[in-house]
Amino acid sequence: MRTFTILTSLFVLATLSGVASAQTTNQVETFVIARTGIANDGQRTYDYVEVFQQRGKWIYPDVGYIDFADGGRYRELFIGAGAVLVNSKHLTVIGEGYVAQATGPASDGAMYFQPWTLIAYRLAKKIGGEVVYFPYLPLNKAGRIQHVVERATLEYDFKHFRAGGGYGAYKYGEGVWQNKPFVTTTLKAGRFGNVELWLQKMPQGHAQVQIRYAKIFR
Repeated sequence: MRTFTILTSLFVLATLSGVASAQTTNQVETFVIARTGIANDGQRTYDYVEVFQQRGKWIYPDVGYIDFADGGRYRELFIGAGAVLVNSKHLTVIGEGYVAQATGPASDGAMYFQPWTLIAYRLAKKIGGEVVYFPYLPLNKAGRIQHVVERATLEYDFKHFRAGGGYGAYKYGEGVWQNKPFVTTTLKAGRFGNVELWLQKMPQGHAQVQIRYAKIFR
């Protein structure tokens, strides 16, 4: 059963990439994303790097790495592919599928399939936001089902920056949801990329600052 599930997941990703190769446009955009989090006690909470390419409406390859800054005890490597499913004046929906492999002594070699969804909405010319959700669906006995609301934001777009607020949440197994509201400001640096700053409240009274950088190469 485990082997069948893994092969099925890889087949879905390979199919997406194959269809993309057949239907891609000439324009290719490469996205580089880097993030880090720093807790209120000065300790890093995570480091994150992702690189993906968009070819028309198709997104592939998409590879990344996240380290939860716990001395190398738990990390994840992931690879995926997907597509822009809806792209209208007021709504964009992107869907991807990832296979994630956990590494490190605290990981037990867990492997997951992650169906990832982004919904970007525009309520008015300068008002909009994004919602990103994905579950961890275990592909072996070491995995535990998890749910992640990575962000749900509402922002106002000024000339040189965007500002607003948002909500994040996380649920592990049968545990309770951990709520993580935040305020955010994105500095628009043009050809140098965008820098987003989050001030986020964490469970048990903690807080963190997230620094998120994104750059598009055309």
